[in-house]
Amino acid sequence: MKLVDKLWNWLHLAGSHNQWYPTPCKMTPEEFVEEYGIKNAFVVPFAGNIQPPFAPFAERFKNFRELKWAVMGDTSSGLPEHELGFTLDILEVAKPGSNITGGIVDDFFAPERLIHYPPAVLKKMKEKLNAAGLDFWCVLYSHELDRDLEEYMECFDGISFWVIKGHELANLEEHLPKVFKFAQGKRLMMGMYFWDYGNKKEIPLPIFEKQLSTYFELLKQKKAEGIIFCSNAIGDAGLETQALLKKYIAEQGDIDIV
Repeated sequence: MKLVDKLWNWLHLAGSHNQWYPTPCKMTPEEFVEEYGIKNAFVVPFAGNIQPPFAPFAERFKNFRELKWAVMGDTSSGLPEHELGFTLDILEVAKPGSNITGGIVDDFFAPERLIHYPPAVLKKMKEKLNAAGLDFWCVLYSHELDRDLEEYMECFDGISFWVIKGHELANLEEHLPKVFKFAQGKRLMMGMYFWDYGNKKEIPLPIFEKQLSTYFELLKQKKAEGIIFCSNAIGDAGLETQALLKKYIAEQGDIDIV
């Protein structure tokens, strides 16, 4: 497997981030594949814009290499009515031979979500997904690293780790030991933003490059199995961070990762 096969898009529908980014963007998930060569994606509702039934979306994204589908979307999407979120809806389209290989809970460790989805419910989600051959992931942010989440972490197969405020990337080396501790016995992917959503400004290129270089090394050392980029929704913004990612992929994307 090539290094580029370990890269993922945090898939939102086109235009989803235009309220947060100063210039309107129109890149679709399919166009992101063509532009960046990244053929894996986490399919995630933003403000509730991807809803069951999922069959039309599964058909639309059938040519992606691999998909992991959100059991619940971001916090602006609200909570699904069903006790198990969208788990059963995902299983309807994740038929044998499909490219859907897992589920994920986005923005999970918020008070309202913890109340509605205690560990007992999360374990039911995991059991149903695992029984169908799918894994179960969560999003973990840097500001959550000092919380006691062990009871919840037992409910997930994998963790995707994100630093939402750009200035905190200066402390990345301090975060990583805590991330690895959370991820003991689990699979791990590292998330990266093209734009500093927490501070609503560009990420300084040297800081982004340090993060990118660090995460590429984690892939090569097999300390992480993927890097997720957020997102196609600003993939056509023309940012320096995006140009640098393309450069890294051109230079290192063909490296074999066994």
